[in-house]
Amino acid sequence: MPLPFPEKTVPGAPAVVPGLKDKGAAAEDAADDLDKAAAPRTRPGVRPLGRGMDDLLPFPDVLDEDEEEEVDESPAGQLLVKAEKLDRAGKYQEAKDTIQEAIKLSPKMPLAWLALGVVARHMGDFEGSVDACSTGLRIDPTDPELYLRRGIAWFHIGRHGIALEDFEDAAGIGYDDPRPELWRGLTLIEIGRPLEAISAYSSAIRRDRTYDLAYLNRGLAYLATDEPAKAESDFDQAIRHDSRNAQAWFNRGVAQARQAEYAHAGDSYSEVLRIDPKHPGARKNLDALRARTGRSGSVLHKQPAAELVPAGRVLGRPAGGRSSASGN
Repeated sequence: MPLPFPEKTVPGAPAVVPGLKDKGAAAEDAADDLDKAAAPRTRPGVRPLGRGMDDLLPFPDVLDEDEEEEVDESPAGQLLVKAEKLDRAGKYQEAKDTIQEAIKLSPKMPLAWLALGVVARHMGDFEGSVDACSTGLRIDPTDPELYLRRGIAWFHIGRHGIALEDFEDAAGIGYDDPRPELWRGLTLIEIGRPLEAISAYSSAIRRDRTYDLAYLNRGLAYLATDEPAKAESDFDQAIRHDSRNAQAWFNRGVAQARQAEYAHAGDSYSEVLRIDPKHPGARKNLDALRARTGRSGSVLHKQPAAELVPAGRVLGRPAGGRSSASGN
């Protein structure tokens, strides 16, 4: 059964879940170039990270392109700026030490605890991430980013029920942010509830019609519920937003093969190889497809072409095993 996509994660091989890519279950290979996720609000002292899915990015906050960056000139704020640079460079222990210095100076700063939670997660310390985010929430119980990041940590620990509660809280507070609903969908897929996951992904899309990760993951969920035509439509939408998204093309080929549209599936797999000649699944699927059809594309066997894992999640991996793919 195809896996979903999140935080640095992807379809056909689970879609990189939103993020981060520490994903153990369901091939959570994520890419650090997570897609556009609306950031709930801007925080001082943090540079714009781009609209990245979530915890794949080093620090959580994002600034709109037309919004001036606010800079926290306090000693603690400057330490967080330094920690962000260290996190981006993969120097997680140094980043953690720097954040802890900031916390000593300003223990009631929610952003510092949020940053500590993000770095802990990058280090593979999910329990530490939960603790840091929980401390931040005791200071500011209305911060949607803290609920989101804690939920992601719970997800990686395997506490899916608690993760769902945090994603629901984040979605309720940050009503214009698609990421909580994306992660809610990823969690529902993880526990075998694809129909509810489709609803969650649809909610993420209503919040941001350009959120490719939601289309990719919803497409995977449609494959799981044996609705390949709807899946193909979602993968097409992701391709419209980014025509060089190899995973979207690959998933599209899988959906087309399931509909016995073998010629179109072959074109999709060929496009994947044009974009990424080393793509692990496209060549195998294309060869299997050609083995079952004639040169003209006519079917020689009744069975559909063999499929590899449909696509992958867009999650991320913790330090030490962190993939270059994305989330987080």
